[in-house]
Amino acid sequence: MKIASAISEGLGLDHDYIEKSLGEGFQVHAANYYPPCPEPDKTLGLAAHSDHGGLTILMQNDVDGLQIKHNQTWTAVQHVPGTFLVNVGDYLEVLSNGRYKSVEHRAVVNAHKKRISVAVGNGPELTAVVAPASMLLVEKSDIHYQPIAYQDYIRLQQSSTIRGKSPLQAIMINNI
Repeated sequence: MKIASAISEGLGLDHDYIEKSLGEGFQVHAANYYPPCPEPDKTLGLAAHSDHGGLTILMQNDVDGLQIKHNQTWTAVQHVPGTFLVNVGDYLEVLSNGRYKSVEHRAVVNAHKKRISVAVGNGPELTAVVAPASMLLVEKSDIHYQPIAYQDYIRLQQSSTIRGKSPLQAIMINNI
């Protein structure tokens, strides 16, 4: 909640705006095991995607494998022992009306070592309507995302056969 408070204040909102917007909240836990792969260039551990929630906290063993897309290039994220990684998800991108961008990421496998990661994604309650915070909008034309129920957004994301950030792009009004 301290991170959410800092993001709220950074957007010029009340310090508890994001916390209140989460309501009862919705949390997803994902544990991933990537065994050693003798031909890592021929497989992918986890396809490119962005997380549907607000923030995702990632813990992993000491084997690198997480990559983020930055300026249309996949960049390896170096593991720092004793730390967690925090990714911004689609919910915060929509709530901030695009001021914060969700992180498109993927996982690759290692030829010699197993990789283990545990991710905890946090978002609003399933019945919450995901939309830009009204205090961030000056005019109606400033809205970059269509409102959508969070459970419908998750359904859209999980049913998409196109990876990456395509579910988020599906609810964009203007190309930002």
